[in-house]
Amino acid sequence: MTALRPALAVAGGLLLSSLAVAQPLPAPDPFGPVSPAVVPASPAARNDSVKLAVEAFRQAKDGQPAKYATARDLFARAVREKATLSADQSAAWAYCRVRCATDRLNATADATTAGEVVVEIEDALAGVPAQAALHTAAADVLAAARKRAGTAAKPRPIAETPPAVPTSADATDSPSFVVKFQPRQARTAQEVLTAAEKARAAVFTRWSGPTGTDWAPKCEIVLHPTAEAFAAATGLPASASGRAEVTLSNGRVASRRIDLRADDETLIENALPREIAHVVLTDLFPSKPPPAWAGLAMGVLGASEQEVERYRRTAEKYGQAGQLPTPTEVLTAEAVPTGDVTGFHAQSVAVADFLVRWKGAKMFTAFVRDGLRYGPEAALKRQYGLADGRELEQAMRKGR
Repeated sequence: MTALRPALAVAGGLLLSSLAVAQPLPAPDPFGPVSPAVVPASPAARNDSVKLAVEAFRQAKDGQPAKYATARDLFARAVREKATLSADQSAAWAYCRVRCATDRLNATADATTAGEVVVEIEDALAGVPAQAALHTAAADVLAAARKRAGTAAKPRPIAETPPAVPTSADATDSPSFVVKFQPRQARTAQEVLTAAEKARAAVFTRWSGPTGTDWAPKCEIVLHPTAEAFAAATGLPASASGRAEVTLSNGRVASRRIDLRADDETLIENALPREIAHVVLTDLFPSKPPPAWAGLAMGVLGASEQEVERYRRTAEKYGQAGQLPTPTEVLTAEAVPTGDVTGFHAQSVAVADFLVRWKGAKMFTAFVRDGLRYGPEAALKRQYGLADGRELEQAMRKGR
């Protein structure tokens, strides 16, 4: 396998002309494949994310190449927080995305991964059309990725104008939801509306109890016609399938919103129930949100059995490679780590899946609440009779 990274080196020097040096700050959570319900960041927080991203990019250029992934995730977080990037900052983000995608391509001959690399690089380049040098440098990488991917590659169609966002003119509603959609998605919208009410009831019933009153304000579900429209509206990668946001005002819910891709073939089975779970968590944990690992796991466990099984296989694969964090590291993490988040996500789901199978979903909810009050070890002992994360790990290995 020919390494492709050197072809990108010429582009890096073009991106440094006006990037400001950041002051050292606590690193925020990176942006991951599952989007928990969050309150939009303040302007100060958005600026901090940009500064941290810029600093990580400088460190990468100064001989710490692993920082490219950190910078990529921090830039993505800043965009998600609705920060405005300068032209140089946008170019730096695109370079990080291309560089990391190239590293992925170099690490495996897998056709599916190559297809994902094609999508990632095309999406990154689409955001910086004026960066001719980066486009040229990435051309060989794209050609190699497309060749290796074969039919697994799904080239990103380039739209000359930003995709339209559905408006209230095209909407359908139920007691707790309103779905906005493009006219050609009317049938999908109705299916989503029906499934959303069922998913909401299922999430409440599973983790807590009866559903209770209808949501007020209703949860707005926006169906974006394509991956590109979704990415343009949310700032997430085109490969993402959903995002949930809940905003609070004086301790009360001011708005609920879920963005979804209408072109997602597993929309009803996976993305919709996952994101509804994230919205429901605001009701189940009104004073303090659950830790990141528990929130993302509760979302995934509401998806299809095939999706949950995919996480189980990933956890097994990472465990065999020695790349899986321990249950203790997951339980005590204050946020999603800035390194390889895949292993953290897989282990988070594995821990929650094991505990739910052992003593049920409602016991798991009680465990998470106890963890917020007394700490994870005390919660383990109260709800499961386990002294600490090491005993949990032993129980998981035995398949209790």
